Amino acid sequence: MKDNETAITNVFTGRPARAIVNRLLREVGPMSDEAPKFPLAAATLAPLRAKSEMAGCADFTPLWSGQASRLSRELPAAELTKQLAVGALENLRLLTVARAA
Repeated sequence: MKDNETAITNVFTGRPARAIVNRLLREVGPMSDEAPKFPLAAATLAPLRAKSEMAGCADFTPLWSGQASRLSRELPAAELTKQLAVGALENLRLLTVARAA
């Protein structure tokens, strides 16, 4: 993923947030003065989003993302959870060792 594949948008919720660019952002633009104010934007898009998602499409789904999404890698959720747990346990171990010293 490239840095330009995300954008700050208000069209999904009415408030700015970073999302992966999809059909809605390409066609409407990421920021719109016409986007309903929070929290009305999500309800306005709900029927279109639901129909799209039932078809297996994310054209109208908010795909939230951080700035460094290009640094991510695809892996199963179970593997990500395991890696996070191992890292957290190692950090706790290091804190314990540091406090004992």
